Amino acid sequence: MKLDRNKYLESRSVKPWRVLMALVVVNVLLGIIVLFFPQGEIALFNEKQIKFVSYDELMGHKDSVTLVNIDSVLQNVVLTTDDDTAVQITQSPIKDTAVTKVDNTQKTDTTQQKLVSDSTQKPTPFVASGTALILPPNNPDALKSLKNGLLNESKNKVVRILHYGDSQLEGDRVTNYLRNKMQLAYGGYGPGILLLKEPAATARGNYLVSQSSNIIKKAIYVRKSPMEDKRYGLAGAAFTMTGTTSEFAGWELSNDSLATRVAKFSEGAHTPAFICIAKRNGGYYRTKIYNKATLLYSAQSPFELTVDRDTATDQYVVPASTFSSKHTWNVSGQKKLKLNFSNGNYPVIYGVALDGYKGVAVDNFAMRGSSGGGFSSMDRARYKQQLNEMNVCAVILQYGINVVPNVRADYGYYKNLLANQLRSIKAAKPGISIIVIGPSDMSKNQAGEMVTYENLPLIRDAMKEAAMETGCCFWDLYQAMGGKNSMPAWVNKGLGQKDYTHFTYKGARYVGELLYNAIQEQVATN
Repeated sequence: MKLDRNKYLESRSVKPWRVLMALVVVNVLLGIIVLFFPQGEIALFNEKQIKFVSYDELMGHKDSVTLVNIDSVLQNVVLTTDDDTAVQITQSPIKDTAVTKVDNTQKTDTTQQKLVSDSTQKPTPFVASGTALILPPNNPDALKSLKNGLLNESKNKVVRILHYGDSQLEGDRVTNYLRNKMQLAYGGYGPGILLLKEPAATARGNYLVSQSSNIIKKAIYVRKSPMEDKRYGLAGAAFTMTGTTSEFAGWELSNDSLATRVAKFSEGAHTPAFICIAKRNGGYYRTKIYNKATLLYSAQSPFELTVDRDTATDQYVVPASTFSSKHTWNVSGQKKLKLNFSNGNYPVIYGVALDGYKGVAVDNFAMRGSSGGGFSSMDRARYKQQLNEMNVCAVILQYGINVVPNVRADYGYYKNLLANQLRSIKAAKPGISIIVIGPSDMSKNQAGEMVTYENLPLIRDAMKEAAMETGCCFWDLYQAMGGKNSMPAWVNKGLGQKDYTHFTYKGARYVGELLYNAIQEQVATN
């Protein structure tokens, strides 16, 4: 039978009135849903949600988002532009520790006589503006270690503050400004502990750390990179090396009249491995000056370290240390410092510290993607030794933004996770001062406007509860920024990035000033 083409096409076409009726029915159904769920969302299983236009938006009653008055929030916050002028050194340099120097006949560093002193100054004035530091009721001495370190110990030796955080700290943001303020107030020089394979390494303004391609990073915050025996360093990271190495063959007496010992290594190929630290144009004046360099490491056997500086090259035989140790040597602020692992089995590296002789060091440990977990997975005995060996008086933890996208109605799990990390740190060094910083404001696009994630205050509260429960201090960065919908105001002012999550470098300086003031309000007035 032959089909009639016109009748066939007519039978397959949709009548206009049917399209109209379908649209009417769909809109009526949507209208009923909006009436029954005026908030614009339906909760499903596993805390999932279906979101749609709310009743107010549908009727045109939606109020525009009111942004925080950033000028009011920061009206009393004055940034420090730089610091003081250096003073010539008057004290004796330290001795190289725990090493045998291979060659004393090479050129000496003529700049060694131009090192800078760490003269303690009076704390710089501060304005008690913004949100205050909250002390735990169950631990009135929570800041005792920090106070003693800043007010007393810093006059004679280096005291350290470890600043852990997520990507908000990358490029030395926040920490860089806080470090400068602390060093202006209590003395100190240098950038502190520098790490290899740092996220956004080129964004750090003061120094650029590069390394050979055979160096591998393992960290508590990097998936599928566990370190055997949990042998992580202070930063929650460890750096191993791969390649062919020579073997330490023992010691023998040299032929000179001094009867000095000389390390012997097996002959054969040795794959080069190096760490290079180059000074950059950015950063504060004090970070560009340092009096000593310290290699944090562990090693199964002695190894040879060749150090290239601006004006000299020296070789050292660094002793074995199966647990963890440090090798410190005198070296003034170099344009470039290169550490070559030239003989023997490779050590495990935990970082390189560039410091003054005394004062304050503030270390920046940015952990991209981290929510603050992993500290409890570190070998506690090793962590304890390094905290004591590096004279750490305080720890600052700044996390939370990586938890925000995981929207939940309750964050008890996160409170428990964070509390466990805080207990682990306190167990490694009882009495250490710990400051927990809550999440900064973070925005999402809602009907074309950037608004605060509704769960962010819940995460803030969970972090505060964890801090109070474990006897730690808490600082509410969300509130210090201005609270709800403050990030868009910071972005509009050039203080926040266009992702409405991270601070710009200028914005990070304001955060550093607010944090410094909150700490100083407790340290300098009590």
